[in-house]
Amino acid sequence: MSTDEDPTVSEEDGSTAVSTRDGRELSRHEVRRMRSEQLRRALTLTGLSTIWPGVGLLRTRRRWWGVALALAAAATVLVLAFMLFSGGILTGAAKFATKRGLIALLVIFVLGALVWIAGILITARETSGRRWTPRMRWTHRAFTALMVLVVALPAAQAVRYVTVTRSAFDKIFTNRYDGRGGAARGPSSGSDPWKDVPRVNVLLLGSDAGADRYELRTDSMMVVSIDTKTGDSTLISIPRNLQKVPFPADNPLHAVYPNGYYCPEKGAGAECLMNGVWVEAEVNHKDLFPADEASPGLDTTREVIGEIVGLPIDYTAVIDMAGFQQLVDAMGGVYMNVPEPGIPIGGKVTSSGQVVGVTGMIKPGYQKLDGRLALWYSRSRVAGSDDDRMRRQRCMVNALVSQTDPFKMATKFTGIMEAAGDNIRMDIKQDDLPAFAELVERMKNGNLRTVNVSDSVKHWNPDYAKIRSIVKSALEKPHDPKAPKPGATASTSSASSSAPTASTPTTPAQSTTTSVEPVTDTAEHC
Repeated sequence: MSTDEDPTVSEEDGSTAVSTRDGRELSRHEVRRMRSEQLRRALTLTGLSTIWPGVGLLRTRRRWWGVALALAAAATVLVLAFMLFSGGILTGAAKFATKRGLIALLVIFVLGALVWIAGILITARETSGRRWTPRMRWTHRAFTALMVLVVALPAAQAVRYVTVTRSAFDKIFTNRYDGRGGAARGPSSGSDPWKDVPRVNVLLLGSDAGADRYELRTDSMMVVSIDTKTGDSTLISIPRNLQKVPFPADNPLHAVYPNGYYCPEKGAGAECLMNGVWVEAEVNHKDLFPADEASPGLDTTREVIGEIVGLPIDYTAVIDMAGFQQLVDAMGGVYMNVPEPGIPIGGKVTSSGQVVGVTGMIKPGYQKLDGRLALWYSRSRVAGSDDDRMRRQRCMVNALVSQTDPFKMATKFTGIMEAAGDNIRMDIKQDDLPAFAELVERMKNGNLRTVNVSDSVKHWNPDYAKIRSIVKSALEKPHDPKAPKPGATASTSSASSSAPTASTPTTPAQSTTTSVEPVTDTAEHC
């Protein structure tokens, strides 16, 4: 019989009889079947309101509520999908990473979950039988509670993701000091945020100082200069042992070192190297800098590197190298071509030129490196000279840019955010993230070139005019659609022959020749 029939109850002589509207009395079997059908209908409609908000209400007296909920949910999903997939998923996701975007997501997840759950509860109430047995009522209640959890738990996880992101971003994004050198050239609003900025220069600094002690030492320095139209990128590694580096005229240390950072009284300039600039400003001469300058070491390092390469540095990102290991692990590893005969793990070069303390080797060949091996791939010094090490670092940047997978990152989102919050600082504005995501998408289709600074000048007596000339020639190279794309990986054999060998020297090497072309395609060496 139909569950839409409206049975009535009459009590005669202490017995209970159930009848339909036309007065026909139902048998006990028919009553049990009718109530069973009512329960199935209630469970089905409650389940439908769980699959999509309000759908289950379309078969109840509250059908217009169901229509309103279902249409509101559809409109919300369509708007979110359009924002997410228009212009690429990475760019779309970055739209929600802005301050307003994160607040909007928080509101959507919280209010959306509450309204969705309300639809489930209303559906359950509207479909509940008035004369069900206690067992049927508890079955319906338990199912309804389960359906509420099906919605509430993912919503709570989404809220947690937003909260973790906001917490990490509060640590990551810092203000740039614009007291010297002017403000950064940033994107604008509109369909093409980089329309008025033909080139943007980003400084990547690696520190081995440990968490919250970035001021102690810069372990690696690299400028990424990006053509915003073509996506062509030029990597310029700055040797950590460069001497006589120039301070800009408006930097307080220019008066201390008018002829460059050079101190022969400390042993032929042995202490006055590029990687000592941060400490020189941050610790030794902080009193020379304005009181409102939060990090003279970072600012001076950025300004000096800008002088070396002849480019204004727009943005700076600092990553603790130990934290780099956590990030790579959180991302699920990175694929690299390791050159023959492999790369030593650990070890150091003694004053007598002997290599001691090597604890293992990264085997040669194309393979997936976890965070620990990726760190040693990027940092190992006993595998060759600092020049070889910088080449490997450029290869690592090349691989990380190309292997970024938004879907995989979403599954490891919390770990990535927590690692980033603890180990990365950058002065990019958070609200500019969508524009930078779009720029990364362009970089994937552009050429990736390397300026070989170390192979072009002597570390102890650099020709800075020559470095600037090489950088200028690299930036003026036209886009080559046939050039290897970022992340293009040569075969293992070709990589072994073209990449610098990872031998274990008996003395630390110094590159003073021009055996490598001043400007090369980065992918060819990776």
